Amino acid sequence: MQDSLEQEVWVILRDLFSHGLSGYLADFTAWTKMELKKKDRSYEKINDNLISGILQNLQTDNKLIWKVNPDTKEICKDFVNKELISSDNYDILGAFEFSPIQYVRARLDHFLESHGISEDDRLDTGIATIEAIENAVKYGDGRNVNIQAVIEGKKLKLSITNYIKEFDLESEIERGKYSVSTTLMRGIMVMQKLFSHTDLQILEDKRQARLYAEKIFN
Repeated sequence: MQDSLEQEVWVILRDLFSHGLSGYLADFTAWTKMELKKKDRSYEKINDNLISGILQNLQTDNKLIWKVNPDTKEICKDFVNKELISSDNYDILGAFEFSPIQYVRARLDHFLESHGISEDDRLDTGIATIEAIENAVKYGDGRNVNIQAVIEGKKLKLSITNYIKEFDLESEIERGKYSVSTTLMRGIMVMQKLFSHTDLQILEDKRQARLYAEKIFN
């Protein structure tokens, strides 16, 4: 791999760890590909062996400190961010090949943990968010999915917006998966149970689905 690409991958990995991303090697490979894809860069040379090699080299050189979670066997950060942020706004690509579900789950869990949210509350929020992202990817057109997370005291405000497949909308309305203002997508009952409030809308003029959810923590 060329030095320039290796340096670019290192920057991507550093950014992933800075946001508390944790996952298996295949996840980090997928996320690296996603970040390159977002920049319209080729990712044909990116694979597990290359990512593993860069991680090992960077750890050996003390340029990147990571560890393996002894319980889950996932790769995760080995440092604590000092900066506490009240909001997190980012885009992912809505295609399963880029491991978007694990990306959002891990990033949101890190965000909540930094605010002292309990493990039980983070688990419930994670389950509900997984359902939301899975639906955003399944019904989306593969383009950007925007995630906005804001925490105010013990309340999380979460917004997930994705584009809907153009050929999918009318047929899904006929099948009863969509109504005028809400979507009865698979998993909505789980979200309604685990979130304190949910509002899932179809923005027909923009061909977008937008989930707004709130979670009040103990």
